[in-house]
Amino acid sequence: MEQEAAPERRSYDASGRRAAAARRRAHVAEVAARLFAEHGWNGTTLALVASESQVSVETVTKTFGSKAGLFMAAFGSAGFGRRGGLREAFADLRLDDEPDVEVRLDRFVDFACSIVVPMGPLVSVLAHGAEQDPTLRDLVRGAHLAHAAMCEDLVRLLAPGEPPPDAVDEVYLLTRAETYLV
Repeated sequence: MEQEAAPERRSYDASGRRAAAARRRAHVAEVAARLFAEHGWNGTTLALVASESQVSVETVTKTFGSKAGLFMAAFGSAGFGRRGGLREAFADLRLDDEPDVEVRLDRFVDFACSIVVPMGPLVSVLAHGAEQDPTLRDLVRGAHLAHAAMCEDLVRLLAPGEPPPDAVDEVYLLTRAETYLV
């Protein structure tokens, strides 16, 4: 007696589920950015973000880990939208592919303004939260290091030859959201 062949199993494709999770994460971060700007660090709770985002508190916690993680995602969302983080957004400028230094500078200035303007309302919230939350304080330190590294890359791309000794520090200062606000 011949045995019937078992039907071939299809492999599971989770791409739709991953895409939906990425959209949900981006939506929650966008809502959180608005709420942090409106209510500040203390007035924005995980429960409020969950309610406004129409997800559970558990989803917010599992996705972002903590209020500090949620804030950093919100901060990044405000400045970069769905482009990723600072390094990804900076790389997308493709400055090293542009031979004209003036065009590189113009691209970067447009990029910096597009980031600091929407991040502006969150800067004081960031400072206040970092005073209260050691996790946020550590995340801020990491963000400052990433910003400094980006400034080094930028100076290398803009300054032919040996850059002036304080060039990286000056670019760092000029591209901080705090400087923009002042």
